[in-house]
Amino acid sequence: MTEAKRRFLRRFCTAAALFMLAGVFRQLDSMSSALSFHPELLSAMCFLMTNLLYIGLACAWGMSLHRRILNREVRRYLMLSCAMVLQWLLLRTMKYRFFEEDLILRHLWYLYYVPQILAPLFGFFAALQLGQRESAALPRRWKLLLIPACLLIAGILTNDLHQLAFRFAPDWANWDSDYRHGPLYALAIGWMFFFMLTTVGVIRRKCRISESRHRAWISISVFTAGAALCLLSHLNIYTFHKLPECCCLTFAGLWESCLQIGLLPTNNRYQQFFSASTLSAQIADRQGQVLYRASTAPELAPEQMRAAAEGPVFPDADTRLNSAPIHNGRVYWLENLSGINRAKEQLEEIRAQLMKENGLIRAEAELRRQQAQIEEKIRLYDRISRILKPQLDRMDALLDGDAPQNIRLVCILGAYVKRRGNLALICEKEALLSTDELAYCIRESLIDLTAYGVVCSFHQKGKGLVSGAQLQAAYDFFESALEAALPTLSALLVRVEYGGCLSVRLMMEDAKALPDPAPLARAGQLSVDQTDGTLCLTLALAKEVS
Repeated sequence: MTEAKRRFLRRFCTAAALFMLAGVFRQLDSMSSALSFHPELLSAMCFLMTNLLYIGLACAWGMSLHRRILNREVRRYLMLSCAMVLQWLLLRTMKYRFFEEDLILRHLWYLYYVPQILAPLFGFFAALQLGQRESAALPRRWKLLLIPACLLIAGILTNDLHQLAFRFAPDWANWDSDYRHGPLYALAIGWMFFFMLTTVGVIRRKCRISESRHRAWISISVFTAGAALCLLSHLNIYTFHKLPECCCLTFAGLWESCLQIGLLPTNNRYQQFFSASTLSAQIADRQGQVLYRASTAPELAPEQMRAAAEGPVFPDADTRLNSAPIHNGRVYWLENLSGINRAKEQLEEIRAQLMKENGLIRAEAELRRQQAQIEEKIRLYDRISRILKPQLDRMDALLDGDAPQNIRLVCILGAYVKRRGNLALICEKEALLSTDELAYCIRESLIDLTAYGVVCSFHQKGKGLVSGAQLQAAYDFFESALEAALPTLSALLVRVEYGGCLSVRLMMEDAKALPDPAPLARAGQLSVDQTDGTLCLTLALAKEVS
């Protein structure tokens, strides 16, 4: 037999002996009138000892509940139930010794049913709180049960008005012995036994330990035995204890049996739990004397304990000794760092491997970036080469000839090649460009055209942002018209206007020919006007939708 079981048996036997001793004193009290030696003094002493034992046992049980129950809400409702038990015993004491008037005695008797009705209800509330967080309050729908409880109590306390609980003879003759039970009394007794049985069912259903659930028959047996004892006392067959003590014993026995078989979590057997745990911990007092030690905890030298009190101690690379102050002592525990050390080693290996892989990834990313830049440049150069191929081919042909004007034509074409390539590069970076970019391109071409011998003039009206495609189309229109008009062109007037849409007007004298209208028609609306040897070409580009 374990020490915990022996301690429980000692306490149980002590409580049972005191309960029986209280019954002995009660029997002596009832027989004191037959004795000739100071019967009143003997009766008072026996009565005092009887009630002191009953109330003392109830108080001791209540303090035991307060120490053992962990959940705050469960403890609160059980303490309220214990308070009801004490109230019943105190009322019984007052009824039999302190008052003699019938009205007061009768109402003290009615007050018995306040704890009889509320104690089982509070026990039921405690059962409902099992398994809940300490901060979780009882749902309000269950607290509505207090309404019928209060109505039942009020009905019994006002029995003198309606006699639905107890029916007496006329004029309250022999009211304490000559009475019959009414329907309200049956409701009160049914209420008490219903909630006590329901409490056992709720506790069994909420218990998480299968072994304890299988032993729930013990609590039901205790309740059945207590109910039988109460019935025998009510019928005056069992007279060693009175009915209030039997009912209180049944209530306390029911809850105590639930606690002992493990249906309720209690604050017991922590020493055995601590010793059997896998924690390498031990608890010492202020003098360094070890009081509790787990089976896996090694014995510590006093020097180690003093050093651990100041900070963590490392007996070896894979073990750390920690300490923390507790009430009247300190707790020491060993922490296994082998897993952490292995994890650190693995992480270091992974880190080194990742660093190598990251270096390769960065080098590969850099190569891809450079390759992408090269491919983008190649794409741009190929695009510009396709655009400028006609001018470049013509420049090669002109350079192969010996005519003096060829160099000037090459300069005009070179200005276009330069500005057109630059414009294409700018358009790759910016979606919208100012019309000033077009003006810069045309002015540079007009400089070389003036050197060729053509009288040139340029006007710009309005500025704004247009797409790169329209700027390139407008410059291509200018170049194609210029190349078609040479070499007979003698004068050129260029007018660029922007008023929501871009338009370019060329007025040329002695132009040799017109440019090909097909590509110009795709860029915008082309209009041609020729009078008195002056050719007027206007390209109006479509208005862009922002």
